[in-house]
Amino acid sequence: MTAEAGFGGFGITHADIVELDNTIGFVEVRDILLDKGIQFVELEMLMDWFATGPSRTSSDVVRRDLLSAAGTLPVRHIKVGATYSAIPWPVSVIAHELKELASQAADVGARIALEPQAMANIRSPDDALEVIEIAGHSAAGLLLDIWHLERIGFPADSIRGIPPELIVTTELNDAPAHAHGSLLEDTVNGRQYCGEGSFDVAGFIEAVRATGYRGPWGVEILSHAHRARPVEEAIQHAYTTTRQALEASS
Repeated sequence: MTAEAGFGGFGITHADIVELDNTIGFVEVRDILLDKGIQFVELEMLMDWFATGPSRTSSDVVRRDLLSAAGTLPVRHIKVGATYSAIPWPVSVIAHELKELASQAADVGARIALEPQAMANIRSPDDALEVIEIAGHSAAGLLLDIWHLERIGFPADSIRGIPPELIVTTELNDAPAHAHGSLLEDTVNGRQYCGEGSFDVAGFIEAVRATGYRGPWGVEILSHAHRARPVEEAIQHAYTTTRQALEASS
C-alpha cells in the first residue's frame, strides 16, 4: 500500500524488525521491498545509546537488532534520539559514542540520523550538530523533524546555514499551535497532516531546500485520528497532503 500510494520509502520500527526476523526473515522482506520499488528504508528508534546501566543494556539489544537488519535490508539510515533522562551527559562522551555507532552503521552500509527531540537532552539542531561535528564521522548526521523544531520555537531560517551533507533526512507533519498534554503525549497522539495544522510547513521546506539538501522527505504522522483511519486511506492521505506541501513550496 505504501508504494501504491506514491511513497518511495518505508520506515520499520524495532518491534516490527523483531517480528519480521522471527517470521519471514530479512531476505524475504528485502525482496518484497525491492519488488515494490522502495528506494529508502529507515530503521528506528534507538535511544540511550550513550547511557550506562540497565538503560544501556536495553539500548544495546535494540542496537544489535537494527544493525543486524541493516546488514540485509536496503537500509539508508538508522534513526536515533538521545535520552529522556534528566541525567547530564558530557558532550564529549555522547560524541565518542556517536562516532562508534556511526562506524558500526557504516559497516552495514547505513548512516545514523540523530534526531533532536523537544523532550530529550538533545533538543535542538544546534545541540545535535555540536555532537555530530565533534564525532567527526561521515556516517553521522542530522534528522530534522518539523514537529520538534516548532515545539521548541526553533526558527526555520536557522536551518539555512546547515551544511547539506550533515542532513541525513527530514520529517514532515503538522499540529495545532499548542501541545495537548505533555510533549511526549502530544508527539505520539496529536500530529496532523501537512496543511491541516498551524505549523509553517512551507517555511520549513524552503529553509531545508536552501541548504542544498536533495535527499528524501519523510512523513511522520502520529495521532489518534491517523490511527483511526483505515490503513490504505491513512497512507494515501498522508502522501497526498505532503505532496501538496512540497509542490506548494517548490
